[in-house]
Amino acid sequence: MDKIVLLCLVSIGNVCTEHSTRQTEGYPAGFLANCPGTNKEAIITKKSLKYLSIVVQSGEGLTARHRKYNYYQTSELAKDPDLDFNRTTLLYVGGYLDSPSFFVARTIGLVYNSLGYNVLLLDTNMFTTMEYPRAARFMPTVGKHAAEMLADLTQVGLDPKKLELVGLSLGGQTASFIAKNYKLITGTKISRLTGLDPSGPCFRNLGPEERIDKGDADFVDIVATNIDGYGMATPAGHVNFYVNGGEYQPGEIFWVFCDVICSHVRALTVWISALKNQDSFIAIQCDSVQQARDKDCFDRKPKVTTVFGLKTDKSKEGIFYLSTDHKYPFYLGQRGVFKENDFTLSMTRLANREKVLKI
Repeated sequence: MDKIVLLCLVSIGNVCTEHSTRQTEGYPAGFLANCPGTNKEAIITKKSLKYLSIVVQSGEGLTARHRKYNYYQTSELAKDPDLDFNRTTLLYVGGYLDSPSFFVARTIGLVYNSLGYNVLLLDTNMFTTMEYPRAARFMPTVGKHAAEMLADLTQVGLDPKKLELVGLSLGGQTASFIAKNYKLITGTKISRLTGLDPSGPCFRNLGPEERIDKGDADFVDIVATNIDGYGMATPAGHVNFYVNGGEYQPGEIFWVFCDVICSHVRALTVWISALKNQDSFIAIQCDSVQQARDKDCFDRKPKVTTVFGLKTDKSKEGIFYLSTDHKYPFYLGQRGVFKENDFTLSMTRLANREKVLKI
């Protein structure tokens, strides 16, 4: 209840005890809510554009192949022997300080390879290896030039309706700028944009033209796992999944402890599991982000559910609460739509199930 309740149990002058409420405590601004200057111009010179690259990944496991093409080599990229534009194409965009050479990009790439996708990994490392607010400032420009590369590929067979973008953290915002600019260049939206806990720092208070938004693609889904820390709370997609409420995730080893980074990265591991275990994650619709934060969507009527992952029902737009287990592979199946099976709620109940504690 947001109404202030004052209990003047002991009156000493004007001092009263006060119940804790959101109205009195306020709402979290979120980490780095505003970054003055982020929307100022950032230029990537012709010389530096050679550091913006796309890696084609194909094959399996340790034998996977990786071929890298820079901004000026899209004609060679289009001829890569492992690309088949009759298939659906994934472009994965990593986060702050990330690189296609690191395990995160290669891991998610392998999963999409196994699903029959062309896999492209965008290398933005040159433009994110700096102070975070400066890196955030560069992302609209990176997105513009990456969109130019995709537009060139479209001229030789890349179908935007078979193009999906997935971005993790800062990469979620970068992917948004790619999608926005691709539409400006070609006049056509890409088919799907998935933001894996897209960065809130420097973006959370911006409008839809300056961060990820459902207007960027035919379908935009957001996976929120750390909305007041490194992610953002805004339900910016057509479908917005607030995993275990979206604030913090239960830890895999000690369930109570999963800090900001742990919770932020959970968006990636939950998504990977959803790719491998399709139909296994079921989310329930909420009326608001606050209801999702409070884990208070279970009794909503009518109970509307949707699958989390590639098979999400695109006709069911809105805010969804996704209950998961605390360890991989995380899914609860149909059990996840019932309050008694929610991991965090059940564990907190069990912790104090005894009527009296003795030590």
